[in-house]
Amino acid sequence: MGTDAFKAVLAYKTPMKMLTTMPAEHNWRADASIAYAILRITLGVNIGLRGMVRIAHGSAAFAQGIVKQMEPTILAPSAVYGFAMTLVWVETAVGLLLILGLRTRLALVAGGLMMTLLTFGTMQIENFQNAWLQLTYALVFFVVLACRSWNLISLDAWLGSNKKEIR
Repeated sequence: MGTDAFKAVLAYKTPMKMLTTMPAEHNWRADASIAYAILRITLGVNIGLRGMVRIAHGSAAFAQGIVKQMEPTILAPSAVYGFAMTLVWVETAVGLLLILGLRTRLALVAGGLMMTLLTFGTMQIENFQNAWLQLTYALVFFVVLACRSWNLISLDAWLGSNKKEIR
């Protein structure tokens, strides 16, 4: 392959690269910025309220229910209980951060990893229907993280922390 051809391959922008690096014109009124804010806030409400409702109904009761579900697995009940007790607080924190658009990158990475751990547990009990739902959540976390350059309607943008985090 000649040098010019090699440079052309390196310069090629895949559709995903074009989508995720295309700035929203640094205008919070741009359609991409508005669409991003709607998806980010909706994801935050969905994840955050899961945690808040579980806390309101009693996180210990939720954790005990998860331990019962996971009985047929090799996972230690104490580890499952500890995970479930932590999960409700992680869901709440990730949701609130996404709603506010504060520390968005951190919230999205934490949320995506949370989905990975949940999927691991779900596969242990062979609940393939829930595993598909969790994969859908993981995909939404991926899209919101990959398109973070559009995060102009957020506390991150208002505080100027988007510029530092995007690198």
